[in-house]
Amino acid sequence: MGRDGGAQALETLLHDGWAYHDRDSGRLARELESAAGERIAPQRLAPFLHLATHTIGAHLGDWPRALALGQKVLAGHTPDADTAKAWGRLHVAAALAGDAVVAADLELSYLKAAGGDVGPAWLDMRFMLAEALAGARRTQEAGRIYRRALDVVDQIRPSPLRDRTIAAASNNLAQELHELALRTPDDDALMRLAADTSLAFWLRCGNWINAERAHNLVALIANVTGDVEAGLAHADKALAIIAANGERPLDAALLHLARAVSLTALGDAKGRADAIRDADAAAAKLAATDLRAQFATGRAKVADAGP
Repeated sequence: MGRDGGAQALETLLHDGWAYHDRDSGRLARELESAAGERIAPQRLAPFLHLATHTIGAHLGDWPRALALGQKVLAGHTPDADTAKAWGRLHVAAALAGDAVVAADLELSYLKAAGGDVGPAWLDMRFMLAEALAGARRTQEAGRIYRRALDVVDQIRPSPLRDRTIAAASNNLAQELHELALRTPDDDALMRLAADTSLAFWLRCGNWINAERAHNLVALIANVTGDVEAGLAHADKALAIIAANGERPLDAALLHLARAVSLTALGDAKGRADAIRDADAAAAKLAATDLRAQFATGRAKVADAGP
């Protein structure tokens, strides 16, 4: 396969792999290992390491295998400001594989490439570790690391990079916990903390899309943890942000579905029906097949949970 064809195949794998990484982890692991036979372009290193370590480490539970694949992929590359996150991802795999020396070496590589402001990079690695632990269902340990990292945030020089690191990492942790089939009350508390933290920091450093999506996440998590009035309030805030700024048909449709969930729990049958109707109207603007399928999946869940 030519270089362009190989690059396109890898891009497709990194995009599509997330759709089946949890239900067919073995297949995806083999595909990633096969793809690593060719040199991977610098801009794809971090996405590759993210998918690979999550699939092979968190889902298959084989952190040494994830580490070996990552070392193969990074061989011959030198970290810089644009690619350093890949070394951070592999640092997590090395730590969870029990190789302290390699983990320390990878951590130092990330910190050196980050330049003068190493605080956000250090935070990022702690948050990536918490996310990996949550993905591996080691949620108590994930919470311990995440909360301790938050404790030192004020000791790191404030900057947009610091705030964005906290916002994105907190979003990822909340999403990881939200996807778990079973959660304990402690898991729910950690999930809400991560979602609330993500929202607070996106409001400091993000754009309107970051803000509406953060409100959306808080709404979803409020609903699944039983605080449906908060869920409704955050969904309404997100929809107001969209209305004031532009078109986001999928986000709007999913937010109306979140409102339907809240209204069902509140016993408002008419409000629920109106919310589902509004969701359908927003989704009618979707052209892409994968986005329409995503909405259909969400709508089916709401319909199944209805009265």
